Amino acid sequence: MRINFQRFHPAALLLGALLALPVTSWAQILDRIEVNRINGVAEIRIGFSTQVQYLNHSPLKGGRILNVFIQLIPPGTPEAVDQETLVAPQTDIVPRFTVTYPKLGNAVSISFAQETTWDVRAGIDDRSLVIVVPVLKGARDVMAEVHAQPAAASAPTPAAPPTPPTPAPLEPPAAPPPQQPTQPATPATPAAEAGPATPASPPPTTGAEAEAGGAVVPALTPEQVETFAKGFFDDAKKAIEEKDLARAINRLNRVLGLPTNKQTEAAQALIGQVREMSGEYAKARAEYELYLKLFPQGPDAAMIKQKLAALPKGPVRSSATAAPLQRGPAEWTTYGSLTQYYYTGKSHIEVTTPPPPGLLNFTTDTLSLTDQKALITTVDLNARRRDGVTDTRIVVRDTDTKNYLDNSRSYNRLYSAYVEQSDRQAGYFFRAGRQNPTGGGVLERFDGLNAGYSFGDGWRVNGVAGYPVEFMSPYKKDFYGVSLDMQAAPEHFGFSGYVLQQHMEGVVNREAVGMETRYFDVHSTLYGTLDYDVVYRGVNIAMLQGNYRSDDGTNYFTYIDHRKTPPYSLTNALPGLPGLSIKDAIATMGINQLRADARALTANSNMLAVGFTHPWSPRWMLGADYRAAAISGTQATATFPAMPGSGTNHVFSGQAIGNGIVTDNDIVVFNGSYIKGATYRGEALGANYVWLKGDTWRIDTNLRYYTQKDDQNEKQVRITPSLKLSYRWNPVTLESEVGSEDVRIDGPLRTERSNRRYIFFGYRVDLR
Repeated sequence: MRINFQRFHPAALLLGALLALPVTSWAQILDRIEVNRINGVAEIRIGFSTQVQYLNHSPLKGGRILNVFIQLIPPGTPEAVDQETLVAPQTDIVPRFTVTYPKLGNAVSISFAQETTWDVRAGIDDRSLVIVVPVLKGARDVMAEVHAQPAAASAPTPAAPPTPPTPAPLEPPAAPPPQQPTQPATPATPAAEAGPATPASPPPTTGAEAEAGGAVVPALTPEQVETFAKGFFDDAKKAIEEKDLARAINRLNRVLGLPTNKQTEAAQALIGQVREMSGEYAKARAEYELYLKLFPQGPDAAMIKQKLAALPKGPVRSSATAAPLQRGPAEWTTYGSLTQYYYTGKSHIEVTTPPPPGLLNFTTDTLSLTDQKALITTVDLNARRRDGVTDTRIVVRDTDTKNYLDNSRSYNRLYSAYVEQSDRQAGYFFRAGRQNPTGGGVLERFDGLNAGYSFGDGWRVNGVAGYPVEFMSPYKKDFYGVSLDMQAAPEHFGFSGYVLQQHMEGVVNREAVGMETRYFDVHSTLYGTLDYDVVYRGVNIAMLQGNYRSDDGTNYFTYIDHRKTPPYSLTNALPGLPGLSIKDAIATMGINQLRADARALTANSNMLAVGFTHPWSPRWMLGADYRAAAISGTQATATFPAMPGSGTNHVFSGQAIGNGIVTDNDIVVFNGSYIKGATYRGEALGANYVWLKGDTWRIDTNLRYYTQKDDQNEKQVRITPSLKLSYRWNPVTLESEVGSEDVRIDGPLRTERSNRRYIFFGYRVDLR
């Protein structure tokens, strides 16, 4: 949806919509969606409000529904997570799409309006996913190619790993040829050979069309392809002689953007050398590796291997090929969604207990009740204005729950409400308002200011200050901090160091120093966090997660996490001081003793996960993982006894994901787990089947089975089926789900039979 803002300012529109609508009330996991054109392809970046780990995705290469399976870090959230959907910003470079979480258990589902191909990887900042798709033919998006520039000043999050070089044609040396019916496929790209497929770039455009956003000219005949290729290649060699490396790279990319021709092999060898001459060693490496994969027996293969081995290992950046920033055209656009769902549920419970010694009659207690009756409404509104230099956003995301069983339990959550702007020339970024944490030692959603300034080559200094937003907490907190970032270059580490201080009720509650690190290359990603609290003299968080994806698409992942649970805070001492507030506790015990009690009553959480997924066939992906988790006990204080730990829980899991098994676009997921706890053993089985019909109908079926037996010889069985139906009538989506849970518990001390039936129905309106 495009709006003329000559009469209405976007902030007024967003505020008016917010006040006019009741607005759902769950933890927000999805944060934002960005779509940019980079080196001839489109990158979709999905940002999250918490750290996430990429596990796998399906289908592997393309389709209409992409499911990316993730793990939240740390596992679990402070509030219940209901399904949430974000609408993509308006653009013509990719098909229309929406992003929904969770689907199929722990998947982010990206639903495209038409079929496309994709490559999926973890983002560089451990709070995002990156999906690379082809640019649509005829795209005229005003931001075409702008994000191919250095991104140090564009956002507080480091730039995503650069897509391996893909042709980005500008202007042909002659007028466009007459229209032809078809065009052969373009050569493979580095990503296609060194990992999951990266889509081919669009065919050549005229100079005027490129400036307007890249409209596609008619296809070329084989003779015209050879003529264009020779002209581009000869001009590239001339540009090298004149030391105009930017023009040489452009012309070689033009050759590689054409269907395979007589110049393709020589151009692929030469572009790596020109990248190396420009100091772009990571891109040169990608081009050399692509040559060896495409032409392993080529005449230049031996020379390319020598050059590849001799490339410097240090992170060297160069702006030799960077085009000058241009503001270009810009206008305000708005997008978002409005959802409203009605939930109702009923439960029935029967508990039978044996008689006391000497009596014969068993006792049966029965309870039937309506346990849920609520209307949940969500509004997500975004306004954006961007050109080649500045990017301005206004975001409002609010949720409201109306509880018809108990009005006192109705509540509202304003999750995001901020204004953001970045300037690529001046190098600054700021975001003001209610926002999610993006690192730098900030652990909570907050109201405040986050700002940064980029300088040098890949460096940025940041400052943040504000008031944490804890919806159920009566305590007032404030904080401020600074951080310094060295952004990661391909195949080299990036680092962030920070210092942050937080106050609660006027006294220091948290004083942290920490470091975040990240690494990426064509196969691997690695993220780490170390947070040390100076006040409590202990490590608050030590986390490391990594992924490695082989050439055949097998993904290996690991996750190691040690953290305080909950994080160090004065409120951790309150269980031993019933009825006292923080101020009363300080007055009674003194701040030093209160901190000592808080430290004693803070437990350690330790987690480990290792696993892999493997594309067994074009239609099936198999995976397995092992997870272990333990929470330590707490120490005794003068007013509270020591508490034992949970012991270590071990979970062994397997998963099979299928696509196109019964129909072309269906999805099936089978999973099973064996759980070994300190006092129980359990098995879990699950199956999901999704049937799709075009962009209109979607049917989700789900069945879960769980059985458990504990050390007291009590056995529990749970069966949970559900059915969900969605119908899309653009821009409205109607949804309804029915489900139940049946529980049977048998043991020496009780017998329980219970069931719960629920239904919800509602709609979502996409605003574009």
